[in-house]
Formats: sequence, structure tokens, C-alpha cells
Amino acid sequence: MSVNIRHVFPCATFFASGQLLTAVVVLLMQLTVLLWPMASRMAKELDERHGVERLLAQLSETHRAPSDPYAMPMKKFRQLA
Repeated sequence: MSVNIRHVFPCATFFASGQLLTAVVVLLMQLTVLLWPMASRMAKELDERHGVERLLAQLSETHRAPSDPYAMPMKKFRQLA
């Protein structure tokens, strides 16, 4: 079983991501031993969400169409009359 920083100091995850208000709330939760598991779970969910967003960004960049197929000018058709 490995111990990640988010298990020992869950508030560090939020400070690193720039969410200061959430980090302070998690730090207060950390100070109370009863709410520590909840703070650790919040940090884990944040890490997972960032991982999923990073993966989706890579996939959307990889499978992006090289050009817009509808950007071509419309063809003019001849009139038969």
C-alpha cells in the first residue's frame, strides 16, 4: 500500500491547484481527526477529475478534424432553362 501526499496532507492538493478557499476548508477538516477521511476523499476526487480532463484534452486534440468540412464555398449549379 503506497501513501500519497493527498492521503497525508489533502490540503496540499488544493493549494497546488490554486483553489485557496477550498484548501483552507480542507485544512480545517484536516485539523479535526473525524473529518480527515472526507478531506482525503475530496483530494482524491480532485486528482481524478484533473486526470480525466487531461485525458479528454489529449483525445480531443488527437482526433480533431484537420479542417472544417463545411467551410468550403458552395458550388454553383447551372440552370437548365
